[in-house]
Formats: sequence, C-alpha cells, structure tokens
Amino acid sequence: MDNYNVHEMIEKLKHKYMKWWWNTDKDFPALGEEISTREKKKQEKMMNQFIDALFLKLKQCPRDEGQRVAWKDSLVTMIKNFGRQWGFDEKSVHEDFAKELPRVTHLFIANVNAFNPEMKLDKMLQALRNAWIMNLLQVLFKIKVEYTPAIFAYSMLYPYTDNYLDDTEISFEDKKKLSKKFRARLEGEQLEAHNAYEADLFNLVGMIESQYDRATHNDLYESLLCIHDAQCNSLTQDNEINSPFERDILGISAEKGGASVLADAYLVNGRLTDGQIDFSFAYGMLLQLCDDLQDAQEDLNNGQMTIVSVTLEKWPLDHITNALFDFSNQVMADSYVNLDQDESDQMKDFLKQNLTLLIFEAISQNYRYYSKEYIKTIEKYFPFRMAYTRKIYKKLKKKYSNFKSSEGYGIDDVILMAAEINQF
Repeated sequence: MDNYNVHEMIEKLKHKYMKWWWNTDKDFPALGEEISTREKKKQEKMMNQFIDALFLKLKQCPRDEGQRVAWKDSLVTMIKNFGRQWGFDEKSVHEDFAKELPRVTHLFIANVNAFNPEMKLDKMLQALRNAWIMNLLQVLFKIKVEYTPAIFAYSMLYPYTDNYLDDTEISFEDKKKLSKKFRARLEGEQLEAHNAYEADLFNLVGMIESQYDRATHNDLYESLLCIHDAQCNSLTQDNEINSPFERDILGISAEKGGASVLADAYLVNGRLTDGQIDFSFAYGMLLQLCDDLQDAQEDLNNGQMTIVSVTLEKWPLDHITNALFDFSNQVMADSYVNLDQDESDQMKDFLKQNLTLLIFEAISQNYRYYSKEYIKTIEKYFPFRMAYTRKIYKKLKKKYSNFKSSEGYGIDDVILMAAEINQF
C-alpha cells in the first residue's frame, strides 16, 4: 500500500472489509463439538469454587508489605492453575507474552497512579485492555513484548477521548470545540492547555513524541489523526433522528475500530508492512463489532446507532450474530495469513478461542433479543448453561460491591496491590 497515505489506506480497507461483512454467511456457524449438560455442570462447579477461593484470597490481603509478597505469589499461583485447567498457559499462548504481561500490567498501573491518581479502576482497566492488545500485536509482529511510553500514552488517550465523546452530559458543541483543539495538538501544534483535562491530553501526545520523531514517522502521526477523525465521526451515531439509510452506520464502526488498532500497530512498531496494516485494520473492525454486540442495549438506551442497536427490538439478533461468527473466522483465516507467521502462528488458536468466548458473552447478556430456537441451539456450545452464564455476572457484581478485606481495604485497592510485581 506504498502508493496510499494512511487516510486513503483506511478508506480502501474499510470498503474491503465492509464488503466482506455484507458477504458473510448468515447460517448458523460451525462451533465444534457440543458440550454436554453434565460437562457444563462440572465446569460451573469449578468456576464457582474458583470465584469463592479468589475472593477469599483477596480478602486476606495483609497490611504488612513483607507478608504481602507471599500473598501475591499464592494469588498468582491460584490464577495460573485455574488458567491451565481451561487451557490457558504459557505454551498455548506465547511464552514472552505470558511472562511480560504481569510486568506490563504493573508498570501501566503504577504510571496511571502517577499520571492521574483520581482515575477509577474501571477506566484504568479499559486503558489496560488496549495496552494488552498492543502487546499481542508485538507478538504477532515478532518484536519484543514490552511496556513503552507510546503504549501507555495511546492506551490512556482512548478512555480520555472516547469516554468524553460518549458522555451524554456534555453538549455536542463542547465536544466539537475540544475535538478541534485536540486535533491541532495531534498535528504537532504546541498549544496552551486551559484546564487539567486538556493538559493531560497534550501531555499524553508529548509522550508519544518523546518516543517517535515526527519528522521520520509521518504515517504514525497520520494514523492518530485518522482515529481521532473516526471518533468524531462516530458522534453521528448519537443522533436518534437519523435512520440507517441516512448514515453509513456500518462504515462508522468499521472505520473507528479499524483505525484504532491500526494506530496501536504503528505505535508498537513505528512502521508497518502491508500485511500488518491489513490485519490490524481487520482485527480492529472485528473487535469493534464484538463491542457493538456486547453494548447493544446500552447503545440503544443512549441513542447510539450501530448495526446491532438499530436491529435490537425490531428483528432477532440471530443472523447478525451468525454473520459476526463468520466474519471472525474469515479475518483469522484470510487476513491473519498476511502476517509473517511461524512463531506468531501459535497465537492464532488463542485469538480465535477468545473471539468466540467474547461473542458467547455478548449473546448471554442479550439473550432476550434472540429467538428461543437460536438460544436453545447455541447454548449447546457454551462452556456453561445459559442461566448460569447470566447468574455469574450478578454473582461477581454482588461480591465486588459487598467486598471488604480483613484489613478494611476496598476491592479496588486490593486489586491494585495484587497487580504489583515483586521483582523486575
């Protein structure tokens, strides 16, 4: 794609993968072997035991820092053993990724606390999720799995900007004003911040500039402008009076998701091959569509238009979900091969399995919007019974909200202490 600038590449890829979407198979997907009710109950028992043991261990978080080392080691061992029971271990994932993830997590959280001590845990985890995606891209691109200033800065920019744009309490005009000013900073202008929020945004851009020289990484900075423009364009999804025949609802989600992970890719590697560009965009669009399915009810309530929220309450989600399964399979079969595979290929099954579980989770949260026959059929492939899947989230929320450690710590504090690592 050497003859295209980043904006043109995104347009080209958007139309390519939108065409893939419209050509997806809407029939029920091939999901492997069915899981018997007996096996589901066995796995539910294992999950219940783990959740109870995990929260008990978290409640035992000691006040003494010396004792906390052994407590954290015991907690990590418990989580690793549980992961191995479900097929998630260093061998099935990637050794460097598995080893570096705790270190990256610790460094990220420590830097969040230094940068913005007021940031809530849910927003921190939202940013951390993007950092982990960037670490996955490091594996796929065969570069060192590590924490970098650019990973921190871009992952923080996501909750800072996206949540601001999604805030229904902020007027459309105020969003436009800030977006225009932020775009100028992304273009390289040195601007005076008029409040703490603007200062944080500008400082995060400065962190990226400290790692990547603008003079030699034009495509990287253009990718940041593209995701910014895509986020601003997604504001048109917030207007209830628009019909899907007035706006390119699919194109907005495709561009936002694809441009986001493409920026991730540039920020971990500086420069990209055609194959890396293609996969990053496709994977980003896929993750965005999974998010759209997950957030369908919330988007509908907030007047945010996606291909899923406009389907909700009008037609069953059966066919659109089948299309998502097929699109996921196509991306992992046809776009993934554009990467120079070998060692990175061991991540393919891991990614496919996680994508399937992500869609399963979204189905369970939106089960009332599917036909009864669809739920009855797809439940055969779930690791748990559908009723249990719905109850487990309520159980976790209850344990989370009622949590109090033996030393009086709140759940957020304990999780942050657990994320600390003992050695570098």
